[in-house]
Amino acid sequence: MHASDPTDPSTTDAQQALREEIKDLIVTTLRLENVDPRDIGDTEPLFSPDARLGLDSLAALEVLAAIEFTFKVRFPDDGSARDHFESVSTLAAFVGSARN
Repeated sequence: MHASDPTDPSTTDAQQALREEIKDLIVTTLRLENVDPRDIGDTEPLFSPDARLGLDSLAALEVLAAIEFTFKVRFPDDGSARDHFESVSTLAAFVGSARN
């Protein structure tokens, strides 16, 4: 199977591992002492006003910098980075595509 085949279990495992790594990074970077990374849903909104985590624009900048540093990727300067911060899944999709 080709590595980008969505039916390939190793691809799914790699994507899940990336999502878990991003959850850990969010909790560590933002010092969310009362949040277990495993409790953050893959599609849970991260930065909406009614989001459970209650993250704000400053938190988004901190997470953006941490993701760029950790994964050696760059978010575009065209304002589209906001779309990637919808959830852990959208962040992982961006990081996965930016690394390829």
